[in-house]
Amino acid sequence: MSSMHLKETNVNKPGLDSFITPLSQQLLPLVITEDSQQIAIPCLFMRGGSSRGGFFLASDLPSDPVERDAVLLAAYGSPDVRQIDGIGGADPLTSKAAIVSRSEREDADLEYTFCQIDLARAKVSTGGNCGNMLAAVGPFGVLRGLIKSVDGQNCVRIFTTNTGQIVQACFEVKGGAPCVDGSTVVPGVPGSGAMIAIDFGDCAGSVSGKLLPTGNATDTITVDGREVNVSLIDAATPFVFVNAQDIDGDASASPESIEADKILMNRLEHIRGWAATVLGIVDRPEDAVTVSPNMPRVIMISKPMSYSSNMISTDAAEMDLTVRQIAMQKPHKALAVTGAVCTAVACQTPGSIVAQQLGVISDGIIRLGHPSGVLSVSSHVETVNGELKIHRAAVNRTARLIMAGIIFVTRSKLLSIKKLLSTSTQ
Repeated sequence: MSSMHLKETNVNKPGLDSFITPLSQQLLPLVITEDSQQIAIPCLFMRGGSSRGGFFLASDLPSDPVERDAVLLAAYGSPDVRQIDGIGGADPLTSKAAIVSRSEREDADLEYTFCQIDLARAKVSTGGNCGNMLAAVGPFGVLRGLIKSVDGQNCVRIFTTNTGQIVQACFEVKGGAPCVDGSTVVPGVPGSGAMIAIDFGDCAGSVSGKLLPTGNATDTITVDGREVNVSLIDAATPFVFVNAQDIDGDASASPESIEADKILMNRLEHIRGWAATVLGIVDRPEDAVTVSPNMPRVIMISKPMSYSSNMISTDAAEMDLTVRQIAMQKPHKALAVTGAVCTAVACQTPGSIVAQQLGVISDGIIRLGHPSGVLSVSSHVETVNGELKIHRAAVNRTARLIMAGIIFVTRSKLLSIKKLLSTSTQ
């Protein structure tokens, strides 16, 4: 084995490439050809933006929603907060899946369904979209042969089944493979990577059919006996915004500090529950946590503030707004792409609390300070015939293939999870 030790100082010795088996010659490293106790499913494990998860061909998963959810829950090791018996990362940001297929629509090349796998419950949510995972959909399409690519820039039209909208993603391909190396930095992701430019276009009304589901840029609701102004904006995914100070919150606090403040967390969930009733998802705000824990989503905002979080120091001068998002009843450790897009649109929506807090951004670019750094997003919104029209809502991400292979799911666990799912729907 000593011959495999790499010595950079000796140029005559074989380099790293000499010990790598070409992809075309690699085989599944197993001596068994079948396993009666488990089912095997092809899967690419990929990072998209500041999220990661399994990417599956729709044809490789059951078409029945209950069976599909059972497979995903078992594959990720849920329900179990540690997800020790699956590929989940014990965090909402790493407990996500993407289901992709070639589209038969004239206006799309690929179709993408986002799945949020619950950690502690037998539940898979397909409400709303995930823009981070979406960043890897185009590269996945190239890697699995769903779309033809050329060396250089490739632009892919993606139909997001969760929201019924078209998103365009542009990325570079080299030698037939999606580019990985580049200078684009995504806060919350170490290093840099090749840029993937995502434009959500006219993303208004992803769930409600309207940019302003209530018809108002700002509404007043009652939270713990006090009147609080909120803005429910439906762009890419519905988000409800609230000024942190109005609910005794701190938008510069770390995710850990926010989660430890149970009163604040309950207030944020109550606001999210109110938004869920407006969208017709639930009849009572308190039911949102069980019926639709992932959508709508809530963000508290404040003026630019300096803070240290996730071992990163961020200066107020680097941002236009400080934001903290809640995801699956936990403070987000970064910021969802859809949250950034919705915030950018909200800042150009006259009368919203975001626009009031932010003021006018003439070039349509907003810098959002979140726990892992600063995310820049651009948008262009204008009034056409008395109605707000979104022309652009764009953000840059990176993505990378981490592992390709087969994921195994035990048949016994599938059966037990299917029973849980059947019980929960009764």
